[in-house]
Amino acid sequence: MNYNLIAVLQQLSTTFFKEIEGNFTIQELWEWMLFDQENSLLNDTLQIHQASGVPTKGRNIELDKNTSIAGDYYCFTYIDHQPSYHLQKVKSPDDLANLLLSKSGITNMFTTVITPIVKGKILQITKKENLTQMESELINEIQQLINCFDDSNFDKLAKKGHSCLVKYKKFGLSQQDTYDTVHFIAKVYQTLDLEAKSDLVHEFLDYISGYIGDKKRWIWSNQLL
Repeated sequence: MNYNLIAVLQQLSTTFFKEIEGNFTIQELWEWMLFDQENSLLNDTLQIHQASGVPTKGRNIELDKNTSIAGDYYCFTYIDHQPSYHLQKVKSPDDLANLLLSKSGITNMFTTVITPIVKGKILQITKKENLTQMESELINEIQQLINCFDDSNFDKLAKKGHSCLVKYKKFGLSQQDTYDTVHFIAKVYQTLDLEAKSDLVHEFLDYISGYIGDKKRWIWSNQLL
């Protein structure tokens, strides 16, 4: 479907982002926003550095109130040090989750702001700050398991997830840090309304926290308070 661009930018401009300690303005978003390939005609009024792909001169024309963008699923990213504003289209909520949790997404220290836009609506997700290398690797491994999920392999993936978590316990990751990292993944899937995959992540959380009847599945000997 098509969505009115001003309506999308208005939502971004009224959202407080703690990562920048404030808000974007509609003017700056329109002036500097780089759009995906399907909406690339909107980039014609930008001056873009060919090597980096980053705009070096913003638009100097007004935004037409009837301008629309095509697609139900987008990710808005802002990188402060360039600076770079990007609206990237993906095909599905699953692709959006993969983008958010990728090494270039929420966990990337250089990505200042990243937020999903689903069917024209902003869904704010707070970045997880100060991730260790081990926590980033755990997110990547859990994400690989989730990407294999279908309606028939829940138990198989739950066992693999259990083994993965045991491994990170042996690596020295604490019970609380493991829980917080996996809970962060669960929040992304909950926000995107991917219920079945969220259920799988919550199974992993039960193994970590000890809130599951079968003590053989507990990874730590005590329940997490």
